Amino acid sequence: MKSNRWKGFLLVLGLILMGPQPFFILSDFHGEQAIAMIPVSFHEQVTVEWIHSVELTPWRETYEVEWPAQIKLVQTAFQSFGAGVPAQFEHASMHVENGWAQVKGLGETRNSVIYLISRSDYKLTIGEHTWTLTDYVPLDTSLEMKVQWRPWWCRYLYTLT
Repeated sequence: MKSNRWKGFLLVLGLILMGPQPFFILSDFHGEQAIAMIPVSFHEQVTVEWIHSVELTPWRETYEVEWPAQIKLVQTAFQSFGAGVPAQFEHASMHVENGWAQVKGLGETRNSVIYLISRSDYKLTIGEHTWTLTDYVPLDTSLEMKVQWRPWWCRYLYTLT
């Protein structure tokens, strides 16, 4: 009986370690082609930054990876108000810190987000890694970002260097 418990324990442990894991997936929305798969953990933050095309000031959005495979917009920050920049936010708090208007507590959960990579200044940060997105996709790509479960070995197929 003890031997069966150990076998069961080892089987479950093996499935956890070798089984599916959450990945942050970058893909070409129109071509439906995978560009990168970055392993993530739940509650890990993902930040996208760029220069606003009209105001020409920095903008960033921070998401949190949620169970089972969603992302939640938790914060947005920008340095100027103007074209397309909301002036009021329901159910969120806004304050200015170091020249940035920071809006926290948004809590908007999504299955995916799409950015039109129209300039060469878009950056993606996950953990301690930051990538310039135009190093991996051409300009004018509609880049879809989402969380999906994939086998553990996918980290070696589509990775950002």
